[in-house]
Amino acid sequence: MERGSFVLGHQLTSDQLDARILNYPTITVPERKTTLNTTPVGIDRAILFDDGAYNNRDIQLILGFEGKQADSNIQKFLSVLDTGKYIDLQMYSDPDYTYQVIRQSTGTIARPTYSDSYRELTITLSSAPYRYVVPAKTATITTTTSTLVNPTNYVAKPYIKIVGNGAITLTVNGIAYKFTDVKGSIELDSAMQNVWRVDSGVMVNENAKMAIGPFPTLKPGNNTIVLSAGTATIEMRWRTL
Repeated sequence: MERGSFVLGHQLTSDQLDARILNYPTITVPERKTTLNTTPVGIDRAILFDDGAYNNRDIQLILGFEGKQADSNIQKFLSVLDTGKYIDLQMYSDPDYTYQVIRQSTGTIARPTYSDSYRELTITLSSAPYRYVVPAKTATITTTTSTLVNPTNYVAKPYIKIVGNGAITLTVNGIAYKFTDVKGSIELDSAMQNVWRVDSGVMVNENAKMAIGPFPTLKPGNNTIVLSAGTATIEMRWRTL
């Protein structure tokens, strides 16, 4: 990526907006979600409760918008952010990863006195704690044992689409995930913990067809995967802090 460039939501590029990131983005390290209990008597330290998760991080940006459409392009940039859901942001400063961001704070728009066709937007975005490897890596799984290698130090929560019919078992690292009465296909998102299928363009809830239990995850290093029937497509979603 060129210096200052970015892609927002896989659809809006810095070139389309005549915009550039002016600063080297300031990105905080996410805070671990922990609680300290200091009430126990006779213990020489607080008791630590670790949630095994992280709080969001902040990304501070200064963006310059050129041309007569500068004001309009700022509104396009903000409208993509203001959709009520996380939006992918890829920046020149970290081109191998995408961040999932939302706008929770105010921003400032400045116009220098020497120009009527240039604007600077200063804004802080809230980002989900993990950044994700791009481009997204996918693999096709069959009834032959496959090995997926997680190159990061963190557990990944994949998206999986299984194509087949009837009772199907997906085994990941020796743990069996069982699906009943599959009709053509079934999809699951380990991050959102949802199971569904698409029927004539309509999403149908299929949570009841997955045996109760945790959703599949991919640990750092080697992961062995096998399917009892049909085929599966896995988007691994490798991630790191």
